[in-house]
Amino acid sequence: MSNLSSLKGNKLRRNVQKTMNFLDGMKKISPADRNLSEGISRFQNIVLGYFYFETQEEVDKSGRSDKAFLGLEEMAEKSAISGVIMPEGMELDKYGDFLQAKGLVPNIPYIANAAEHFAFFSNNADNDAVVRWVTLVKIINGNLMPSLSLKMAAEAMNRDIVVIFRERDIESIMLVDREDDSNSIEIPIDPHGMGRMVLNHRGPGESSFHHFSLSDAYHNTFTDKEKKMLKGSVLLLGGTAIGINDQRPNPFDAMIDGVEHHAAAIDNIMGQEFIKRPQDIWQLELGIILLIGLFFSPIMIWSRAAYSGILALLFLVGYYYFDKFYWFDKGVWVYIGMPFIEIITLFVGVTLYKYVVEEREKRKVQGAFAHYLSPEVIDEVLESDSLNLGGVRKECTVFFSDVRSFTTISESLSPEQLSQFMNEYFTPMTSIILKSKGCLDKYIGDAIMAFWGAPIPLENQADIAAKSSVEMLFALDKVQADFKAKNFPHVDIGIGLNTGQMSVGNMGSDERMAYTVMGDQVNLGARLEGLTKEYGIKIMISEHTVAAMKRKEDHLFRDLDDIRVKGKNEPTRVFELMRPDILPQESMIRELIGEFELGRDAYRAQNWVEAEKRMFNCIKIFPKDGPANVYLKRVAVSKKNPYIENWDGVHTYTHK
Repeated sequence: MSNLSSLKGNKLRRNVQKTMNFLDGMKKISPADRNLSEGISRFQNIVLGYFYFETQEEVDKSGRSDKAFLGLEEMAEKSAISGVIMPEGMELDKYGDFLQAKGLVPNIPYIANAAEHFAFFSNNADNDAVVRWVTLVKIINGNLMPSLSLKMAAEAMNRDIVVIFRERDIESIMLVDREDDSNSIEIPIDPHGMGRMVLNHRGPGESSFHHFSLSDAYHNTFTDKEKKMLKGSVLLLGGTAIGINDQRPNPFDAMIDGVEHHAAAIDNIMGQEFIKRPQDIWQLELGIILLIGLFFSPIMIWSRAAYSGILALLFLVGYYYFDKFYWFDKGVWVYIGMPFIEIITLFVGVTLYKYVVEEREKRKVQGAFAHYLSPEVIDEVLESDSLNLGGVRKECTVFFSDVRSFTTISESLSPEQLSQFMNEYFTPMTSIILKSKGCLDKYIGDAIMAFWGAPIPLENQADIAAKSSVEMLFALDKVQADFKAKNFPHVDIGIGLNTGQMSVGNMGSDERMAYTVMGDQVNLGARLEGLTKEYGIKIMISEHTVAAMKRKEDHLFRDLDDIRVKGKNEPTRVFELMRPDILPQESMIRELIGEFELGRDAYRAQNWVEAEKRMFNCIKIFPKDGPANVYLKRVAVSKKNPYIENWDGVHTYTHK
């Protein structure tokens, strides 16, 4: 019984020991690891991935300082890039930190020993966390190691990796056919020689890489279609399940799985669908920047902001689509940001500069015209594109007015009283000119010179000038009443108007200029004002002003005379512009004008008797009618010469 118990105890101890040994083995190699190792050994065309540390600080924080290069010698022996070409005397460990990795974390030795190919899957995103590049090679502990995408593409295409170095960086990376070394694929890398390739991601709307379920692979439940797809394919094993947190955005998708970036890189290399940046492309970019500056600068300086903005927008849109369909679709990488920034900066800068300059010019113009134009007209001038401060030829209506017997008035007043007298007279007259959009040219002693039609054009300038002149006569009534109350001398005026082509603009010297009108038609206007005293009327206008009127029916005027003024050979027909209240009744005014015109007709026909009769009728209607008295005097003289050969009825004045 005791022997049996002893036997059972030994058997139990052996079973316990066997179980303990099995558990110890399980701790070292799990069944899953064993199956994975066996699968890798069976297929052999599998590339195992690992990741590296960029800095020594990362190595220290990982706690793997003593194991950072665990298994590296075996990995380097199997997968280090042997096709390395570098300048004489250079070694891999002499290249800068941007090509060096400080440490790596490989697979466990049991799994790693079963594989024949190794590659790193580490990759860095840009500062905005978007993955645009893939690092193809890295120097790790003196060995040049390939990336997962580069290694898998090379093995899938049966090619060797060849890396050519310059003195400080990488010049090029190529895949050379193992059977024909003349057949090679050059992979375009970044211009800084860091051994990176820009990813030509599949854009939105394009078919993504096909995803196979690991569960289907384990249970072998692929569909027939998937089995066909698997044949000859390059497969990547990566986590895509929600919660794994391996989502690394690309320029098209912010929620794309990290493994897709490796797939994109392999797809680019095998399909040779690269995004290239030629070494000399910077010359073209510089030329475009210079051309933009040379072409758009004068346009934006001399054209309006709206036109410049439209042109800039058209360029931006056009350049974008040119890059998209001509360069980008051909895989050529061009910096289009600089031209965009340049033209936007140019537009904003020129527009702001023009705004500042134009505001300064507006203030200058406002100061220059403040004494000549009303604020409302100045605003129109500033908004008008037709403003030209140089001499230009324009049709204007010029105005001259003069105070009668000013010498006598000035002698009867003290200097202070004379100043008050003229200011109180000028104020209402000037106000009428400015309110009617006229331009006050100057005060010439007791005279006022003004004009309509510049600096802004007025279609009905003759009507406006005539209406304003009549308004001055009504304003004069109030001035006369005020002067009488102040015991100032009686004031009366004469006005001359003429319309025609004149030179208008800034006239004068370099030190002092004035905005004024000049020309023969201006002189005629001044002559007409002087002749108002000869006829005993208030306002004399020329035939040119009458012809320019758009609404003659709004004015009351009569054909006054045909005259030839001093300095002019050609005769001019002149008219009297009359106040509507010159007689108590409108019918009396019409009768006066009718009798006067009949008398003018008889005068031109040298029918002195009939002319005298009609003019006497005018005196009966309006005893103070100055023009009728003028013609009665002429008729009295003409009766002594009953008939004059080739007489044109023109009266010539030899004085101003």
